[in-house]
Amino acid sequence: MNMDAAHRRHLRALYIALDLLQKLFRQASRGPHRRNEVIQAMDSIGIGSLPIISIATGFTGLVMTSEIAWHMDFALSNVSMIPGFTGQFVLRELGIAVPALLIVSKVGASMTAELASMKITEQLDAFRLLRIDVVSYHIFPRWVACIVSTVCLTMISISITLFIAMFTAVTKYHFNSEEYLNTLAQFISSMDLFCALTKAAVFGMIIPPISSAYGLICGGGAQGVGQATTDAVVTATLAVITLDFVLTAIFTALL
Repeated sequence: MNMDAAHRRHLRALYIALDLLQKLFRQASRGPHRRNEVIQAMDSIGIGSLPIISIATGFTGLVMTSEIAWHMDFALSNVSMIPGFTGQFVLRELGIAVPALLIVSKVGASMTAELASMKITEQLDAFRLLRIDVVSYHIFPRWVACIVSTVCLTMISISITLFIAMFTAVTKYHFNSEEYLNTLAQFISSMDLFCALTKAAVFGMIIPPISSAYGLICGGGAQGVGQATTDAVVTATLAVITLDFVLTAIFTALL
């Protein structure tokens, strides 16, 4: 019975998330666009997430370069292709997935907990009595801010990861920085960057509706808030991983 209830809860959340996405696109095309609220949300989501993403991606570049170098040296006794492999891996996967998953755990969880708390304290009912549309007033600014912030944070993540990777290759594996950049340029193109930013925009687009949906169906007091937040993070993480696979397959087939 508990398993059936969980399945129904997830299906209901999925339906609400798709409905929210439709409403958000409609408001984006017709307005109101709530620029002031969007700017405030961008400060909270984008600037607030910058430190953790910078630290995480910096260490990612360090570990990735060391691992790639070890495997190339073991298999080929040659590490000259480190820049190419690193660049492609960062632009196609790592530099996009890491920021998105960190945004899920930080921003998505926060959005779910906030809406769930508003629901169990009957603030959402007060919104309805005052004829305030929670989607337009509360969710839409965070949705727009999440899309813009995810794209910007992905660009910063890619830059930091490649810089740390280059620094590691220069200091540990005796590359010349000019040589590293020249080799890197041979393996990546503007189309790789376009695909990366497209993925980032899609990820930023789906996180708020999923997170908000679980907040809106929350029940059961404080325990329900915790359950809704956990479900939202798990579902959004699976959605990001699944869409990453789908978009990678599409771009690989088209390019």
